[in-house]
Amino acid sequence: MKPGRSGVAASAVDRIARATVFLASGWFLFAAAWGMVGIPSAGHLGAGSAATIMASEPMVLWKVAYPSWAWYTGAPPARELYICHHPFGTFYLSAVFVWIFGHHDFVVHLPTVLMSAAIPPLLYGIARERWGAPVGAVAAAAYVVVPIAVGFSNYTNLETMCIFGVLLFFWGHSRHMTTGAPRYMVASLVGLVFACSADWVGYLIVAPLIVWAFVRAFALPARFTARLRFESYARWWGLSTGVVAGTLVLWLGLFYLADQIAAWLTQGVARGGGQAASLTQALQARKDWIDFSFTPLAIFLGKVAAPVACVRLLVLRRDEEAYAPSLLFGAVVQYAAFKNGADIHIFWPHYFAAYYALALAQLVDTIALGVRWTVHRLAPARAGVFAGAAALAIGLAPSVAMAHDGVLSLWVWRRTGGRYDEKGNLIRSQVDMHQVIEQVVLPNTVRGTPIDTHESAGWGWDHVWKYEGQATPAGVPSAGNASAHPFWLGRGTGMSADFEKKVAATAHVRIYGDVWLVDQREPFAPVDAYSTSEREPTAIEWLLFGGTERMRTVGRQPDPWLTWEWRTHLNQTVAPPTGEPKTIDELRIAHNVAVARGDDAQAMRWAERIQAQLDRTVSARYEQGISLIGVRVIGGVEPRIESWFEVSGPVGDLSFDVRSTVEARSRWSLIPPTTTDRQMAYPPTLATKLWRANFIYKVETTMNHRIGRERYYGQWVSRDGSPAPKRIDGPQQTTLAVAP
Repeated sequence: MKPGRSGVAASAVDRIARATVFLASGWFLFAAAWGMVGIPSAGHLGAGSAATIMASEPMVLWKVAYPSWAWYTGAPPARELYICHHPFGTFYLSAVFVWIFGHHDFVVHLPTVLMSAAIPPLLYGIARERWGAPVGAVAAAAYVVVPIAVGFSNYTNLETMCIFGVLLFFWGHSRHMTTGAPRYMVASLVGLVFACSADWVGYLIVAPLIVWAFVRAFALPARFTARLRFESYARWWGLSTGVVAGTLVLWLGLFYLADQIAAWLTQGVARGGGQAASLTQALQARKDWIDFSFTPLAIFLGKVAAPVACVRLLVLRRDEEAYAPSLLFGAVVQYAAFKNGADIHIFWPHYFAAYYALALAQLVDTIALGVRWTVHRLAPARAGVFAGAAALAIGLAPSVAMAHDGVLSLWVWRRTGGRYDEKGNLIRSQVDMHQVIEQVVLPNTVRGTPIDTHESAGWGWDHVWKYEGQATPAGVPSAGNASAHPFWLGRGTGMSADFEKKVAATAHVRIYGDVWLVDQREPFAPVDAYSTSEREPTAIEWLLFGGTERMRTVGRQPDPWLTWEWRTHLNQTVAPPTGEPKTIDELRIAHNVAVARGDDAQAMRWAERIQAQLDRTVSARYEQGISLIGVRVIGGVEPRIESWFEVSGPVGDLSFDVRSTVEARSRWSLIPPTTTDRQMAYPPTLATKLWRANFIYKVETTMNHRIGRERYYGQWVSRDGSPAPKRIDGPQQTTLAVAP
């Protein structure tokens, strides 16, 4: 027999639901895997993920049961270096991938990418099991557009493993109750092991369900358990309780054997400290972070759904109705109790994203039940179809509304390393330095060799991962360290003019953009500067390495234009470069060469070609003879502003302080304008105190654009306490660009 119209319509609704899940899963897999092959950058997503992998490497190398801080020390980790703050599951899982693949950049994110890829299908399976395919599609689509879920989909830490484990626990349990098949009970227990091995929050999330299951099976009258396969249900409950108790004993036992119980408790107290303020005040202080991480729409729907979920549990008394309240309980306790962690880490409320997905599914199913009841009174045969269609249409509407912010947030999270606005502080990806380490330092060192670093290098976990060796703080390069520490590393933006001259006068400095590198085994020689040949990535590179960094290939021979500039400013002998300038930077240096040799006509020629490429409507005159002659706003994967200056005489030790403020909500965005103004610019890598009269200079600022109309403005500030030059032809803050 051919299916009736209602059957065909129901099948079409289910097909749309499955297509929605396929699209949501594909998007989230892309979000998690995007740029997985690239070098881990600074911030939570790069350095934080790398730290997890590095803590796992000694476990494989030295065959110990404990993660540790013993990174590339060449010796087994001492007990005091063991990391006993959280369950070891994330480290054990990472160790498996290190054991299989070794030390490679893609390994940093691979475990999390695989677990993130499973989350939308798991949400679909959980909701479909009890509420149908349309509601399952709503749950899957809801999660993949929450900005915090999108942004931290590749973060190798506690949260994604815990969320994956909890959802697998829920899904396996629902399927086991429906079918009674032992394999689903095994899947549920495996998920429970993941959840309780990843984070203490896992215990908080599963506890309400396990308590509810006990009450339902063993405390309520028999009429409330009639729908249960009691024997298999009781077996699942007993084994689940055993897993919870067993893993807890395991972790605390390992902590005890390592004599780390006191350290664990101290860490808990430190995370729980935070602001001496009420929860309401704390939430207000974090409002910008919360709005960006979830959008106000998701926050509102999450609040509306909470009482609905609790009422459904009491009325329907099914285990699936306990899933969202369980997630909410764990997320709230963690977020409210550990105030210091929430004050510092923007990713702290990640668990609310999973709650939102299942809570929205319950809310939509409640609406669908109302539609079914209403339609059934008029056309019983079509009640199911109308209910399913209503669930899809109503349930997917919030995800469609949030998709703009969810998609655009991915670039913001990756570009900032998961730090978003860093509470207004400067953000640097450090990838330019990592690429110098990869292309220049590593081919000339043995893994594990220490490296000397100046404080300007900003050495962090991401550097340790890329270099695979320990760093020793060092003020200046020293030949005495050459045998044990061949290289010295620093950044020009973190050095004063006097320090730059001091280093350049005592060592052979190689300069790669902002990176200063000295091979301490070499004798003194004048500075050499190298081009890094920065370019936009190809489509394949964009996919594999991520679309937030320029591709860089370090030159093998010194660049004559850059070398002339540095040697000239450091008072070292240098021959002028020959040939025609090709890039705008070479035009700038060619202009300065002409000024240095007194060729005014040639200097004017190069200046005109430079000015033709600038936005001359942005200009300003400052004290100390400084003139802003124009700007260039450059798009691409790493948008940036170039501020171009001409000076008429010596200037002090200055920095052009660029800041940004979000002035208005972006079109189609749900995120209100943030109240946080950010500091955007580092000092010039060629210190301003070295600048010469009538030369032209460029100051580059990476924009790290947030969602919304953002204004970038600049003014000069002093680095040494002397008076900063003020603008003499207008307001002190000069608007450089406005990004939509």
